[in-house]
Amino acid sequence: MPTSALPWYLKAVLRVAIPAACLAALYLSIPGEIAMARTAGWSETYAYAMPVCVSVYALAAAAIAAYRRKMRLPGQVTALIGAAMALVLAMCAQSIAHLIQQNYMGTSAVLVVAVSCVPPIVVAHLMHMAETPSQQRTASEEMEDLQAIIERLRDELLESHGATAALLSTRIKGVANGYAGLSAVAEPLSQETGTLIEELEDLLKEAAAEPRKPRAAVSQEVIERAAESLRQQGQKVTGSALAKALGVGESTGYRYLKSLTA
Repeated sequence: MPTSALPWYLKAVLRVAIPAACLAALYLSIPGEIAMARTAGWSETYAYAMPVCVSVYALAAAAIAAYRRKMRLPGQVTALIGAAMALVLAMCAQSIAHLIQQNYMGTSAVLVVAVSCVPPIVVAHLMHMAETPSQQRTASEEMEDLQAIIERLRDELLESHGATAALLSTRIKGVANGYAGLSAVAEPLSQETGTLIEELEDLLKEAAAEPRKPRAAVSQEVIERAAESLRQQGQKVTGSALAKALGVGESTGYRYLKSLTA
């Protein structure tokens, strides 16, 4: 599985090699910048401040420009211009100082004036970067942003509730339409069921009103013939067998069996 973690050697480069290279570059710049300060007329005591004024200023301006660009803060352009000017100034100071030391060129009034202008230019640009308004936000601005976020969330919530309510309304309408369809189907069935119940009640009333016909009595001779027929078939003469043979109830069959044994 790929990972975005830096390997140990890259971490070592970031933490050790880069700072070491910067310190070495600043250290190597010291003699040339001191020589430039001496050429412009500064004494031995003050000439040692020139490396801080030029090289450290270039490093600071580059760092500020990179930070402002990353954080999208105001003053990105001026910081970037200052960093480029500081880098060009440091490069020119080194080159001119070495050219003078190796007798390739000599000093001049223009060079003295230019080198003498370096400290005030550095101070002016550093003060400009320090006074550039940053993105520090006041409490009122934070409250305004918070209010805007709350209003946006409220609008989104209302839209979400509106969509949910519309969906529920659609479903309720669908259920109501389905209920209406079922009611339309159930109404004829209910009418038919009511008609069938009425007809059944009429039949029951007619059956209850019709006089019950008495069952024809079975003669003793018929009972004896049924019993004889059972014996001929190899069956035992019982009340249930007689009832089945004569087509009467079982209790009546037992009563006929008693009449045989009487």
